[in-house]
Order: sequence, then C-alpha cells, then structure tokens
Amino acid sequence: MRASRLLSILLLLQTRGRLTAETLAAEFEVSVRTIYRDIDQLSAAGAPVYADRGRAGGFQLMDGYRTRLTGLTDAEAETLFLGGLSGP
Repeated sequence: MRASRLLSILLLLQTRGRLTAETLAAEFEVSVRTIYRDIDQLSAAGAPVYADRGRAGGFQLMDGYRTRLTGLTDAEAETLFLGGLSGP
C-alpha cells in the first residue's frame, strides 16, 4: 500500500502542482505525519520534492520535472491520444 501511495503522491504533485500535507492526508485517508514520512521517502529515492513553509506553502516538484511512470512508449501514448480514448 505504501509504494502505491508514494507513486500516487508523486503523480498528484506532477498533475496538480503544490499541495499541502493536510490535502494529501485527506486524499489518502492517512495522518499528516504519514505524509511527511512519505515525502521524506520520495526525497530519499531521488524525487525532487521540496516544501515551502508558511501560509501559502506546501509540497511540490521541482519545475520541469516529469516522471515517466505510464509504461508506454512515445508511439503508444500518441496512438492512444489520436484514438480518442478517455483517461490518462
């Protein structure tokens, strides 16, 4: 479950941008402390996640970072896009 949550956090940060620990905790139905541990694990694994403190703070990925976790080649992704299939 934890590996799935880590990947989901990474993908959420990639698609939504900056998210607070509280928002992520509510999304995954875990404690805020669990999210902090998960972010530490992502950082230790090399994901460029950083935190901004303060009222408008939260976690986000370094600008321009994109992960390729779909398992599709460029040609396969293009075919799905051109085929008009819904979903990511």
